Amino acid sequence: MRGRRGDGRRVPAPRAILAAVVCAALLVWSGTEVVREHRRESLSVLCSSVEGLCRGWAAEFTRRTGIPVSTVRLSSREALARLEHGAAVDVDVWHGGPAELYALAARRGLLSPHATADSVAIPAADRDPGGAWTGVYRGNLGFCSDAKALADLGVAPPRSWDDLLDPRLAGRVSTPDPVTSGTGTTMVGVQVRRLGGPAPALAWLRRLDRNVLQYTRSGMAPAGAVARGEVAVAVTFTQHCVRLDSAHRPLLVTYPREGTGAEVGAVARSASSRHPEWAAAYVDFATSRAGQEVGRAVQVPQLPTRSDVHADPRLLLPADVRLLVTSTNDAAGTEAVVARFATEVRP
Repeated sequence: MRGRRGDGRRVPAPRAILAAVVCAALLVWSGTEVVREHRRESLSVLCSSVEGLCRGWAAEFTRRTGIPVSTVRLSSREALARLEHGAAVDVDVWHGGPAELYALAARRGLLSPHATADSVAIPAADRDPGGAWTGVYRGNLGFCSDAKALADLGVAPPRSWDDLLDPRLAGRVSTPDPVTSGTGTTMVGVQVRRLGGPAPALAWLRRLDRNVLQYTRSGMAPAGAVARGEVAVAVTFTQHCVRLDSAHRPLLVTYPREGTGAEVGAVARSASSRHPEWAAAYVDFATSRAGQEVGRAVQVPQLPTRSDVHADPRLLLPADVRLLVTSTNDAAGTEAVVARFATEVRP
């Protein structure tokens, strides 16, 4: 029942007051739970670069935006396979790895175009014209050698692709697996281009196979095998060799005089992103000057795609070595040779 005050207005009954209090409390509680749940959410990033750099990118993005990041490290081909699982996979952003595979992902409808906030600072050759992906670093494919190990074998540091076929290097070479690694894909593309087609490229890869101790799942791992003394020479993007060079085991970078390949490491937003606005913000960060300076901050050398970011001179391609392919060239044609590699060279 409701009573009346002396001025004639109705006075709420205790039961009504209690209901109002409970309702307000429930609203506060539910709002708090929404905030807590929101805080438990995070941006999911597949990262196909050096683990320390993946962590550095995530930490700096969170520091600048307050958006938490959950990072999973996968080789670029493994990342592409995961994206192909579609909406069943919680992936917002793919960061790192050769743009050739991003081009494949875009053709398969796996990426969501995003015009980056500062796209004019990235050369047109280093980004997709439709905004599907944007290049954030470059790398040159070369040889990473343990000069002392080569000297013990009586072998000079390689300066030709055919130098890797020397019988004295049997079991002393490591290369990335083209089936799982974008770096391996670039290596295959170089052979197709320099030798004039799939058949001679596959014949060369069969000869190389006799000397390969280990095909690694990721493109950076061969340099690690050299640094640990497991092999004498590796094929890799040379920033990984420079990163592992040490006084304990000096590593030497050389390039094939016939020509080599290069990667444009990219970033893109997933078509199945659950947080598209956060993902767009991450892509903007990755392509920004601050994003491209993270490598130097965490001591992982890279060649930036932006001209206003310092380029490590140790990673620049010598003037007398030409590029035969980049990671944006003829992705579909290279894919066909990679498929044949899996069945004809390493079945």
